Amino acid sequence: MKAALEQFFAQETDDPLRYAFQRRGAHMPGSAGEAVLEEEHQLVWQEIQQSKRSGMAVMYLHVPFCANHCLFCGFYRNKWHEEHSAPYADALIKELELEASSKASQSSPINAVYFGGGTPTALHAKDLARVIRRIRELYPLSADCEITVEGRIFHFDDDKIDACLDAGANRFSTGVQSFNTKVRKRQGRKVNGSEAIRFFEGLRDRNRAAIVCDLILGLPYQTEEVWRDDLRTVVDLGLDGVDLYTLAVFPGSPLSKAIDKGACDPAAPLPQQGAMYGEGLEYMHRQGWKQISSSHWGRQTRERNLYNTLIKSGADCLAFGSGAGGNINGYSYGIHGGIVDYMRCLEEGEKPLSRLHRTDPLSSPLNFLAAGIEEMRLDLGRLERTEPGAGGFRNSIDPLLSNWQRTGLIAGEEIISLTTAGRFWHQILLTYLKAAFKLHSASLQPETKTYQEEAA
Repeated sequence: MKAALEQFFAQETDDPLRYAFQRRGAHMPGSAGEAVLEEEHQLVWQEIQQSKRSGMAVMYLHVPFCANHCLFCGFYRNKWHEEHSAPYADALIKELELEASSKASQSSPINAVYFGGGTPTALHAKDLARVIRRIRELYPLSADCEITVEGRIFHFDDDKIDACLDAGANRFSTGVQSFNTKVRKRQGRKVNGSEAIRFFEGLRDRNRAAIVCDLILGLPYQTEEVWRDDLRTVVDLGLDGVDLYTLAVFPGSPLSKAIDKGACDPAAPLPQQGAMYGEGLEYMHRQGWKQISSSHWGRQTRERNLYNTLIKSGADCLAFGSGAGGNINGYSYGIHGGIVDYMRCLEEGEKPLSRLHRTDPLSSPLNFLAAGIEEMRLDLGRLERTEPGAGGFRNSIDPLLSNWQRTGLIAGEEIISLTTAGRFWHQILLTYLKAAFKLHSASLQPETKTYQEEAA
């Protein structure tokens, strides 16, 4: 086991924030198991819907349209046209109505609702409002349910803001990336820095919802001074929350192609990104903001970051909209990303499933690891006490944890906390921890089989 773990060791360095690893890794919630045959999708889906749901849960609605493809984005699907709004809102409502009365939908409160994309705020004001209202009419939202509308400044006018608020939205998450006009324009953003600031001032001054923005560090043309100005602007605006994300240059994305052609400066290398993250963390701490997760800060209690916290811990997710994905009652699923197929299934009265998987048996302990790393505090003792098959995991990975402690990524023994460097590298730490748990689980299989044979 020790030899297998060595591939996950961090480099011995005096500056782990910059040089612990060569890559950062990536993590997506959930873990797919055995695929359900396509011809059985609808039958199995109906069975799932007739099973009660328990525990914390979220709802996700996907709007797969954008006015343009920003250079840094790897999630672009469909170009937005104004005539898309009403038909797509109609389709979302139809999908919501299809399963609203099922046991799976009604048996337990939904704690957070999130409109993502794409660009949800591309939809017209009346269409955004009627989808939000229909959710509140049909589904058992908790009394403190967080209802987030994600969007971009372009297209998000006063009528849409007020329509969302009046319908019940209580949180806005807007991807500003940077307030610097040059950085914004070079990434395909249509609004300049001053206009972006005025937009957030308008949201803030309404005082009716939590206001969150995303900053990306490592963008081309984003000097150290630009980064510091972005951090100062968020604090000076008095927003409720901020994400500090590290730029990922997706292969084949417009940004990747522009850099390859020499049409755009390269992104900051990982060591520089690490330094920028460390500076951001220290600055937010000095300003009195609370770090809620490895990449998210809140100014006061108004910002809870509830949806993101729950989805990364493996909570049930009721998903709607073309390109969405969710999980419920022991299954994970995806919805057709093609608009034509999505609409066709709804016209036939079917959930527009593109995939359906039974949950991986290891999904629960892997989600436990994901939640702990995301919250920067991982209780390995509790993992072993509560998760079947996790017994002995802490001891089996002791060489790995010793390496990470020695290289300045983590602190603690049974309860592990992430250092500043560990928080920057949290994605790769989680990737390696999950791989280590799978190795540990595989090592127990012969012993489990022998025990079962003896019991028989």
